[in-house]
Amino acid sequence: MKVIILGCATSTGVPIVGCKCNVCTSENPKNKRTRCSLYIQVKNKNFLIDTSTDLRFQALRHDITLVHAVLYTHSHADHTHGIDDLRTYNFINRMTIPCYGNALTVNNLKNNFAYIFDGIYSAGGKPKLLLNEVSDDFEVEGVTVTTIDINHADWIILGYRIGNVAYLTDCSGIPDYSYEKLQNLDVLIIDALRPKPHAAHFSVDQAVEQIEKIKPKQAVFTHMGHELEYDDLKSRLPDNIIPAFDGMEFDLDDPK
Repeated sequence: MKVIILGCATSTGVPIVGCKCNVCTSENPKNKRTRCSLYIQVKNKNFLIDTSTDLRFQALRHDITLVHAVLYTHSHADHTHGIDDLRTYNFINRMTIPCYGNALTVNNLKNNFAYIFDGIYSAGGKPKLLLNEVSDDFEVEGVTVTTIDINHADWIILGYRIGNVAYLTDCSGIPDYSYEKLQNLDVLIIDALRPKPHAAHFSVDQAVEQIEKIKPKQAVFTHMGHELEYDDLKSRLPDNIIPAFDGMEFDLDDPK
């Protein structure tokens, strides 16, 4: 199983347009972050978690030419506004792409991208997608996907687990009943927006507290803003926690 962090930035991306802070002007490529998305190749099937605003660039950078399914965490713009770039995969692979999310996300996608889903616009120029509402674990292309309810401010959105990798972006809390799905992880990728608390995201300290509770072998911070400089943050974290960077890869055993 191959896991690639396509992007690890908060909704603005890093650098932020017009900002002259030390992170936004840094020459360190690990401080240049596109919007959050994850690629997982498992059992020769390719999954995206979210279609970020920067999806086209991310797909070109990593030569992603086949997508079998998309798993949506939630419907905010930075996680969905690359949806039209899925059209290219329809052209290449001549298949409708199944997309998954909870009821809130599916309903919002239908409203936000009505030209794709309402059937009124009959001309071309739109991706062929099949929305699937999920509220529990499911199987796609022979791969078991575990859904994990998490809090994003007032919303319940989805994290996902495939094998022993879990992805919890845009997370401000974890319901007690979700922890049982987060046991025995090799890799936990978790939201850590900034040093200060935020209503809709874990801070660095809050993310560390969750990692200490969940106890994965390795934890990775994602959805990071420009308050977090890569080298400085990495130097202050324990060995089992590292900040993500765009293009970070993990190679793991396929789940049975």
